Amino acid sequence: MTMLDRRAFLANGAAAVLLQPWSAAAAPLPGPSDLFTDSVGVNVHISSEPYASNFDRFHDLLATSGIRHLRDELRPSNDLARWRLLNERSNILFNILVSPATNTVPEMMAYIDALGIQRITSIEGQNEGDSPWFMSLPLAKPGWSNVVVDYQREVHRALRSRYSVEQLPLISPSVLNWKPADVALIRGAAQYSDAVAIHSYVQKAQEPETTDDYAAVSWYLQNMRDAFKAGAPALVTEIGYCNVVKPGIAGVGEVAAGIYFPRMLLNNFRLGILRTFIYEFWDGGTDPNEGEHHWGLLRNDGTPKPSYHAIRSLLIALQGARRTNDSQLLRVATRSLELKHLALQDAQGRPILVVWRAVRCWDVAAAEDINVPMLPVEIAVDSRIASLTLNRPNDGNGSQRIPVTNGIATIPLDGRVAILRPTA
Repeated sequence: MTMLDRRAFLANGAAAVLLQPWSAAAAPLPGPSDLFTDSVGVNVHISSEPYASNFDRFHDLLATSGIRHLRDELRPSNDLARWRLLNERSNILFNILVSPATNTVPEMMAYIDALGIQRITSIEGQNEGDSPWFMSLPLAKPGWSNVVVDYQREVHRALRSRYSVEQLPLISPSVLNWKPADVALIRGAAQYSDAVAIHSYVQKAQEPETTDDYAAVSWYLQNMRDAFKAGAPALVTEIGYCNVVKPGIAGVGEVAAGIYFPRMLLNNFRLGILRTFIYEFWDGGTDPNEGEHHWGLLRNDGTPKPSYHAIRSLLIALQGARRTNDSQLLRVATRSLELKHLALQDAQGRPILVVWRAVRCWDVAAAEDINVPMLPVEIAVDSRIASLTLNRPNDGNGSQRIPVTNGIATIPLDGRVAILRPTA
C-alpha cells in the first residue's frame, strides 16, 4: 500500500507565506493555543466500530492518554449522551466535521444546540470532497467543488447568525493530500473559513521533520493552506503513520512510529500549527494487508501500541507547559542541522527544553527499524543550575539526573525526544 491509497474520512460511514511563528493574534480557536497539551487531538468514530461496542474501554484509554480534543463527524443519529459523557467525565472537546452527505445545515444547528456549544471547539467543512467516495454521490453530480463551496457558505451564514468567530470558528473544507491542484477549485470557500485544515501525511514513511514535497509541513502549508487562504491560521486535521509493514511501502513499524509521533506533535507545535489531530485512535480492523485497518494508537483488540504510551508520557511530562521566547537558562549549544528544540516553561514559569534529532528511524526499503546511535549533545545551562533532569517519553515517566559542569550539560541523544528541566 502507498499513501495514495488512503480513503476519504467519511467513506463507508467510518468515517505566500511559508511557516510562520505562532502569535496570539493569529489563533481563532478558543483556549490557550500556547499550551502544548491543547495542541494535540485525535480522530475518532464514536458511533462506528470498534468504538461503539467498546465505548467504556475507549473512554478509559482516551481519558488516560491525556488527549482532550476529538475530531469526529456529525451524524444526526449519533448517541449524544456518549459525547456528553466524554466531556463531563474527562473534559473532552470536539471539532465536528459537517457534510451535505450526512447532515443539512438546520440539522447541524440543532446538533450544536443538543450537544452544547461549550463542548465544541470548532466546526469543520467537507472532508476531502475530491475523494472518489464523495464525487460518486448523487449530490456531487453538479460538480463536487461547487457543492463544497456552496455548503461552506450556508454553514458559515447559519453559524454567524448566532455565534461569533470567537465562540465557534469555522474550519475550511479539505482536499486529498496528494491533490494540491484541487485547492483552486474550492478557493471560493476561503471567505467562509476562519482557519485552514490540511492533511499533512508523509507520502513515503519519512520522518516528521522531512523537507520533501508531498510530505513536509512547510510544503502542505505553501501548497494547501496558502493556495487557499494565504497566511491563515492552520490546523492539521489528519496526520499519522500506518503500521502495515512490507518492503517498499509507506507503512512504519510500531516502534518507529512510537518514536515519530512525539516528534511530529512537537514539530507541528514548534512551527505554528494550532492543533494536530492524529489519524486515528483505534485500529479499524485486523487484516494485515489492509492499510486502512492499521492507523490507530490502539490495536483492534484495544491494546495500546508504543505510540499511545509515548504520547501519554509526553502529555504527562508537558502538562501545563507553555511556549516561551525566553530560552536563556537552557540552550542547545551543539550546532547541527538535525537538532530541533522547543523552549517551554511550566505552570510555575520554570524552564523546560525539549530536544530531538530529526533523524530517520525506519528503513522503508527493508521494512525494518534503523538503529540510531547515541550522540552527545551539549546544553548550555545558567550558572545557578547545578543539574538537569532528563526524561524520554518513549521510556515512560522515569528520569535521570544530568550534571552541569562549567555551564554545560552533555546529554545522549538518539532518535527519541528528550525533555530537560532544572533538577528541583
